[in-house]
Amino acid sequence: MALTRDEAESALQDLAAVFLRSPGDASQLPPPNADDKYRTLVEQLPAVVFMAYLDRGIGEAYVSPRIEEILGFTQAEWLEDPVRWYNQVHPDDQQRWSIEAAEMFLTGHPLRSAYRVIARDGRVIWFQCEAKMIRRDNGRPWFIHGVAFDISELKRTEQTLQEHIAERQRMEQAILEIGTTVQRQIAQDLHDGLGQHLTGIAFMSKVLEQKLADSKLAEATDAAKIVTLVNEAIHKTRELSRGLLPVVSGADGLISALARWAAEIEDLFHIPCEFQCADGAQVTDVRIATQLYHIAQEAVTNAIRHAKPTRLTVSLAPGLLVVQDDGIGVGDAPSRPTGLGMQIMRYRADMIGGSLDVRRATPGGTMVSCHFKS
Repeated sequence: MALTRDEAESALQDLAAVFLRSPGDASQLPPPNADDKYRTLVEQLPAVVFMAYLDRGIGEAYVSPRIEEILGFTQAEWLEDPVRWYNQVHPDDQQRWSIEAAEMFLTGHPLRSAYRVIARDGRVIWFQCEAKMIRRDNGRPWFIHGVAFDISELKRTEQTLQEHIAERQRMEQAILEIGTTVQRQIAQDLHDGLGQHLTGIAFMSKVLEQKLADSKLAEATDAAKIVTLVNEAIHKTRELSRGLLPVVSGADGLISALARWAAEIEDLFHIPCEFQCADGAQVTDVRIATQLYHIAQEAVTNAIRHAKPTRLTVSLAPGLLVVQDDGIGVGDAPSRPTGLGMQIMRYRADMIGGSLDVRRATPGGTMVSCHFKS
């Protein structure tokens, strides 16, 4: 039953009177000793507190009553068996616990680790353990003192979060694969469908042009223009197809695509762009190869836009793609990219289980490195 306001104020007044009482009014009962104070304090903690003297018997050990609330064992049950703690540690964690406990004994360093412990009813409880060994003045081990916090709820939350992250990654991977499949299909349709259709039109137009020219008709000039326009349409169709599917299947697909891209950069921007390929650099997974190509493409484009380079190098080695420029280095100018382009490159690297590193190059410029599983 909840206290009324008057009852609460009366209780507080009685408590205040205890503190205001003079020493002569004190009870003749002896004050609580240090052990009583310690136990009263630790038993209020939302954790299991334990202490074991290393030069005394098990009867001198202590574990707080919280052990029964969390694991279902009474203090007496827990202390009567000196190896109960080890037996209740989850089998998958016992070896790690043994190694870390031994390190604490040998080095004197505190033990800080998380373990799974099996409760009486079979539940698995996660504990964050903090333990320390205290030595006597002569250096001999004296006692171990520690505390174990129940972090099961935190671990369950972490597990749920990891499952959500894994599910998100699976969904992203599925979306990426669907997108790649659709792009491949569109590229194939452009190349084999529209491209072949336009090629047929160009051939027929060329025949018509020749017939009109043989007849010395003025319309031959118009037919020649139609042939030129259709050929331009064929070229643009092929470019669109290659843009949607820059890397063809096969071990050398990425190598060919990067070499072609480097040559195009030189032609378009008149900046030397060298492609280097190490032995064994073939990437057989077209999904990984396509993402690597787009990372290289983004890195080169960023360098041209922001770094004012005089030379670019694209290097492919087993498990490593590197794009390096000799322009303005990272951090040298606020115009260097740190926004969407960088995020997209990191996202692409993450999608293939890789990692992206961007740093200042030596002696100058920027180096973009993508480590991936080949």
